[in-house]
Amino acid sequence: MQKDCVMNNKNMLLGYGETLTGEVKVNKGNGPKNKPYTYEENAPVIMRELQGVLKSMDALPDAVMPNGEAVAKITLHPAFLAKSYFPVLLFKKFALHSVGSKSVKVKPRKIVGGRGKPKDEFSSACIYVSGKVKNFLALYNALNGDRLNKGEKKEIITFESISFFDSDDKIKTIEPSQKTRKLEVALHTPESNKDVLRSFINYALSCGATINENKIINMNGLTFMPIIANAHEAAMVAEFSFLRAIRDLPSLRINNPVFTRTLTENADLKLPTEKAVNDNIKVAIFDGGIGNTDFEQWVQEYAFSQNSKTSGQLLSHGQDVTSTVLFGAIVEGQRELPIPYTKIDHYRVIDNSIDGQDEDLFDVLLRIKSVLDDEDYDYINLSLGPRFPVDDDDVHVWTSTLEQYLSSGKTLCTVAVGNDGCLGDGLNRIQPPSDLVNALAVGAANSLSDKWMKSDYSCIGPGRSPGFVKPDGIAFGGSKEEPFKLYSPFLGGVVQTAGTSFSSPLVLRQAIGLAASLQYDITPLTAKALLIHHAENNGSERSHVGWGRFPHNLADIIYCDDDEVKVIYQGKLKPSQHLRASIPFPDIPVNGVIDLKATFCFTTPVDVEHPVNYTKSGLVVTMRKTPKDKIGATFPLFNSKNIYATEEELREDSHRWETTLRSEHTFNKDTLKDPCFDVIYYGRDCGMPVEVEDLPELAYVLIVSLKAKDTPELYNNIRQRYQTLQPIQIKQQIRLRS
Repeated sequence: MQKDCVMNNKNMLLGYGETLTGEVKVNKGNGPKNKPYTYEENAPVIMRELQGVLKSMDALPDAVMPNGEAVAKITLHPAFLAKSYFPVLLFKKFALHSVGSKSVKVKPRKIVGGRGKPKDEFSSACIYVSGKVKNFLALYNALNGDRLNKGEKKEIITFESISFFDSDDKIKTIEPSQKTRKLEVALHTPESNKDVLRSFINYALSCGATINENKIINMNGLTFMPIIANAHEAAMVAEFSFLRAIRDLPSLRINNPVFTRTLTENADLKLPTEKAVNDNIKVAIFDGGIGNTDFEQWVQEYAFSQNSKTSGQLLSHGQDVTSTVLFGAIVEGQRELPIPYTKIDHYRVIDNSIDGQDEDLFDVLLRIKSVLDDEDYDYINLSLGPRFPVDDDDVHVWTSTLEQYLSSGKTLCTVAVGNDGCLGDGLNRIQPPSDLVNALAVGAANSLSDKWMKSDYSCIGPGRSPGFVKPDGIAFGGSKEEPFKLYSPFLGGVVQTAGTSFSSPLVLRQAIGLAASLQYDITPLTAKALLIHHAENNGSERSHVGWGRFPHNLADIIYCDDDEVKVIYQGKLKPSQHLRASIPFPDIPVNGVIDLKATFCFTTPVDVEHPVNYTKSGLVVTMRKTPKDKIGATFPLFNSKNIYATEEELREDSHRWETTLRSEHTFNKDTLKDPCFDVIYYGRDCGMPVEVEDLPELAYVLIVSLKAKDTPELYNNIRQRYQTLQPIQIKQQIRLRS
């Protein structure tokens, strides 16, 4: 049943939490590291393996070695994943270059500190290293002649193995048939070797492959392109030393409804006549088009091909996604459509010039890229992408390309995770680009009621590390038992459907609603943090639902009960600064227990060629039960156990590189006394440490909730004690369905 909930003078979410922050000196320092090997133990092993690398490199033809360089793989012992153990001294001395990395599972020859058995597998890092044969030979001779200094020997201790990067490692999925087909290529193109791209094109052409150079996309140290070749030619292409990966080009998924879209009723719902609530918010939807003028008061459609035709299926998908952002899901008994929060630019990035004739994901991606190169959007939705599960080894071209537009935090992108959740054998994993660490990956829930589950078709996580918690959350996407209903002006009524294509824009609508409705600087990053903070898990697996189901009603975010307080902190972290953020705490006796929940969100530039060291920025957050720095004063609210599965925990610093940290805990009364968070900001580049003064400022958002259900005067006490915290006001009287 529908109930109108008019925003009034209830307890409101509080803003300006950043007024409770300041600089503080934090004692740091780690104890000595237990080493798995001595230099004397490890040097002979690495020498033997280097002999094999040199033998393989000597057998390579000149055509596959641009500027005479080849690539080897150095796998670190799992105990040495932190950036401070990167072998920078050895690389510098022997003119070797790190061109990329990936996460690998290894069985170390020796375990440190009893943290497992020799047969156990652990996550570690594999570094791709380029150099001339003479450079690798010089390293071998230095080991053989014991001519390394103390620091260089310490770096040899971190090596688990060194091996040649051969073609079998590069071939992902290629059907064995000799039919000519489109393939997708990722190529290491480091600044240190300008000859790689042209050498590869010449070599691939000599193998019989065809390349359209207009579709080449370069992202920092990686270059992506589609090529046309058969399986035999592809195997030859894979011999090129700087090739990272080659696979059959996956099909494009425009997440079609999981069952046939049907008209359920010719409802009396009419399009509103009012203009949007806030025209200053810029929103883009990249999809299959609109094809009619019914939404033209709020939607501007842009097409890329003037003469091409678009199928009804693509147009209906585009209409439905756009209708969801404009009006949300239609609920039982609804009598009118809400006024849209803002205007929308809809880009018809897929049409019949691509669909069915040129199934090239690069065309669609280049269209999206061309828009984002010229326009700055606050909010974006993507309910399409490559149809295949994310790969832990490599970041896909879609993810690599789009990440750069989201790293500033000025744009929030919601991405549907895909509708292949019913498949097995890892094929049900989230699909690119929902592995974007700077975006909000959205799965589907089967119901709007409190008794919800993940929809069976919704793809599952986890993502890579960092970006491990994927999907970020889920929202109503519909099911056969409870379809997703939306308004279709083209059919003149309400249609029913289901899919992650609709849960994703539904969440984007909530984010836009927060920005449009509140008299406060609700940035896209703040909207993301609020949505994640209020996502509720009903006991489902983290890899299935992320942080939980996002709230369907803005009232659940905006209002506070008398016995709780919710505060937004927005600020920038300076690299040389250690920030202390005080947690608002009552100065009256608290009855019973206290529930504390906190969410940190930030965005970061990434290194697409280094999936294992993907994010360039990280936070270490320490909670103190009292601001006095004494033994026993800290509490491990944010640690790896709140994010990672058991097998990931050996990566000691992995959780600090996640762009979202969320945790909650129930404390007994008298346990806390004016608690606070101490925050340290770290940086890395290509997995290597960065000088503090070289780091840019890092924008962050922190949401803190405090609830003491037996202390009904909590909200008012916090208001009185912390005068700088102010209730966030509503821009105008708006109605929320609940």
